Amino acid sequence: MMNKSLVLYIAIILNLVLAPIVSAQEDVLFTNRQLRMAYTNPAYIPEILEATITLGGRTQWRNIEGAPNTFFASARYFFIGAHSQVALTMLGDKIGYTKTTMPKLTYAYMVPFNEDCYLNLGVGAGFVSRRYDFDMMNTMGVNSENVAIDKLDNYTAPDAEAGFELLLQNFELGASVNHLITTGEENQKMHKLWSGYVNYLMQSKEWWRLIPSYSFYKYEDRNKHQLSVCFQYLFDFEFHPKDLFYVGMAYRFNYEGSVLFGINMFSFLSVFYSYDYFFGSLRHDNRGTHELGIEIKIPQKFKGCFANYGKSHKYTRYTRIK
Repeated sequence: MMNKSLVLYIAIILNLVLAPIVSAQEDVLFTNRQLRMAYTNPAYIPEILEATITLGGRTQWRNIEGAPNTFFASARYFFIGAHSQVALTMLGDKIGYTKTTMPKLTYAYMVPFNEDCYLNLGVGAGFVSRRYDFDMMNTMGVNSENVAIDKLDNYTAPDAEAGFELLLQNFELGASVNHLITTGEENQKMHKLWSGYVNYLMQSKEWWRLIPSYSFYKYEDRNKHQLSVCFQYLFDFEFHPKDLFYVGMAYRFNYEGSVLFGINMFSFLSVFYSYDYFFGSLRHDNRGTHELGIEIKIPQKFKGCFANYGKSHKYTRYTRIK
């Protein structure tokens, strides 16, 4: 066990929100693109013939007390006749003695230009709730000399977001801004989070697909960039190609590398995992970051839609079942 002074030091660094010289807690950045797009972009529409339930968890810097632990859940349903998706999402994030929850209701509208081009527009609204464990602070010996506890109050404020997603053959581009409404004390509120991604799906071989991806993240003056690449193995290639499993790796510039793995099981269940190795000063004290997620897809009874893979086998996210 680490001694009390070291636990206190790490907790203060990880909380950020409690330090007088830092303005706010940093937002969450998931490694796996399924979780990252589902959390940050209200315009993200994963499927139109299936309702999608996504669950995920991220345990950061294992073996360090007070390190971030995050849980995410979302449920999405697409109304084909209205070209619209409604989703309910929930994020819970615990860092040291700070716990943040962010429930949201999002709406996305699809503009289908043709069988291979779609523009998704999305907005979301909810609230941010932050709670402090004052008993834990007192147990750890935190006092007003190093942290302004007397200025901390449990905090709840409205939240809003907006984003877009452009889908072409073999190409996905999305961007969003979260926390459009920023209210409250400077050391408590969530500041605007700007994020985006580019995914390119290359048909490298008949049964293999290569997916290089880039994502960025900007929160106040902090910028993060991630490059990743995955190999997908396809099945049912001729009529309805989906990935059976994928393996990949990612690099978050200057401080973290990752390995990724995902598999589709029983045609309705996907499981994905990543392990992140941290290159920073805490690398000798932690056992890395583990991120695990599942997606459950529930088929709708509708059998028609706007898109088709066609004989070229070029990738489009939405398909027609013949």
